[in-house]
Amino acid sequence: MTKRTPALLTTMLSMTLVVACTDVPALLRRHTYPPNFKYIDRTQLRSAMWQLADDVSALDRLMRQPGTIDAARRVEVEQLLTEMLAATSELQAQGRPTNHPVMSDHVEAFRRDVTQALAGVRAEPPSYYLVGTVSGTCLTCHSPD
Repeated sequence: MTKRTPALLTTMLSMTLVVACTDVPALLRRHTYPPNFKYIDRTQLRSAMWQLADDVSALDRLMRQPGTIDAARRVEVEQLLTEMLAATSELQAQGRPTNHPVMSDHVEAFRRDVTQALAGVRAEPPSYYLVGTVSGTCLTCHSPD
């Protein structure tokens, strides 16, 4: 064992601790992807997609209820559409490429459809026609083959 061995071991241990405490994938992405690239990690994608799926299901159930849509139901529809816009904003790359090209190609169109449906619900008198097409828009990416 030479005089340098303890110093070398200390340095290697320090470097190992720094790497272990650092988000290495995020660090690598900063240096491997161009600045105009939006990286969407799996957790973010999954949580936003699950939220959208839950909201679309709730919206479908709400719209299939018999009878006319009263003020309380109108508020629920508006709230679900607003939540869907919030979930899509997490995924939206606004013209930048992402690591999920299929999602990138369609999320802005989906957001536009939800925005138009929301405008219809907020109109006087309200129109629910486009609300019925929102879940159909999901089939653009999630077709049941």
